[in-house]
Amino acid sequence: MVAAEPSMIQGLIEVRQEEVTLLLESGWLLMEMQKFKEAEEIFEGVAALLPHSEVPLICLGNLHFSQGRFDRALKTQRDALKRAPDSVLARAHIGEALLFLKRRDEAKRTLEEAIQLEPEGDAAIFARSLLDGAAAEVI
Repeated sequence: MVAAEPSMIQGLIEVRQEEVTLLLESGWLLMEMQKFKEAEEIFEGVAALLPHSEVPLICLGNLHFSQGRFDRALKTQRDALKRAPDSVLARAHIGEALLFLKRRDEAKRTLEEAIQLEPEGDAAIFARSLLDGAAAEVI
């Protein structure tokens, strides 16, 4: 049996998909361990390595959000959306940051846009849960 060729991602250099995944998972683990500086360095490094991908910026935005740095989270998620204007997940996280910044009308519009773009996707489920939390005034 012949082994499948590894999936490659073209960024500044060609990188195996598995290596990118491992780096991002390492960043998440560091974030969970409250090693925020190290997690930030990993997410920023992957974002520089893959300047076309929104994923590392979404991770970085989530890191800022987890630290209560909602303005930075919003900016980073907007940067992610610039890289991938159709990213439903980036849009949902923008709505999340807006909710926590008490910009409810803007958050609601953004979350509804995310849901309309991909009604059955995981990001839409996340966006709906945020809208439900806002409606119940728990967010």
